[in-house]
Amino acid sequence: MAATDFSPGANAALDRAVQLAAAHGASLRLLHAFDVSVWHSLKGVFDAQRLTMNPPLDVRMQQRLTDLAAALATRTGIKVEARFSVGDADSTIKAYAAAHAPSLVVIGSRAEPALQGLGSTALKVLQSPACPILIVRSTESRPYDKVLSAVDMLDVSMRAAFAAIALFPAARHHLLFAVDPALERTLRMADVAKEKTRVLHDSMHTEAVRQLDQLAQELTKAAAHPVAAEVADDVPARAIALRAAALPADCVAVGHHGQGAVSALFLGSMAQHVLHHTLRDVLVVP
Repeated sequence: MAATDFSPGANAALDRAVQLAAAHGASLRLLHAFDVSVWHSLKGVFDAQRLTMNPPLDVRMQQRLTDLAAALATRTGIKVEARFSVGDADSTIKAYAAAHAPSLVVIGSRAEPALQGLGSTALKVLQSPACPILIVRSTESRPYDKVLSAVDMLDVSMRAAFAAIALFPAARHHLLFAVDPALERTLRMADVAKEKTRVLHDSMHTEAVRQLDQLAQELTKAAAHPVAAEVADDVPARAIALRAAALPADCVAVGHHGQGAVSALFLGSMAQHVLHHTLRDVLVVP
């Protein structure tokens, strides 16, 4: 499912959704939310007679969505359906995802894709995702060449890595596990001897390498290329951003830790940094 408000950012997301649907032989749903509150605000600022010209704006927007779906189906051969809804965008997207369980929801990061950070709609949708969400920034819709998956060996990060392989099997995949130096500082503050702290750190690093290599071998079975694995001694958010830039990665896959009211706090610890401080597309998997 691709959400669109016909902005440049939404168009970039739609191009990516079309590319993925074609690659997987999937159908595509286009979703547009007509926000009545915004419409009434516009009527209060601009010429009401001009804005309410026949046919009404909601009818014209619905027709625009229908025409877009028909044009895409004709051009690509994909089964494309148009879904028009009334309400704010984030609630509409979340309700649709919860009710229909699409394999992937694709949305633009902002109305202008070149800008850093997230728009309010994308941020709200990510607070409690019902399915994998692909946040699109790139206006280039060619298949991804390199995908970086952030892994901490928790179930949710492993789901993200497997989802990235399933969605982008032809890409070159890289796994990154960051051993946070903060643990070493915490041990020292607890009066753990420096030598023992180093031994614990080295042990953790060795175990991370072992587990990550094992995961890479498992993922390679479903990938077109051998999956690379790397362990970094750095703060996870910084390690991911630096490695994504160095590859350079077209997309970064991260797990969404937490649900409900506290989800934004969990997302902010690592995934939100990636979402706000890179210009890569980001796959968020719950």
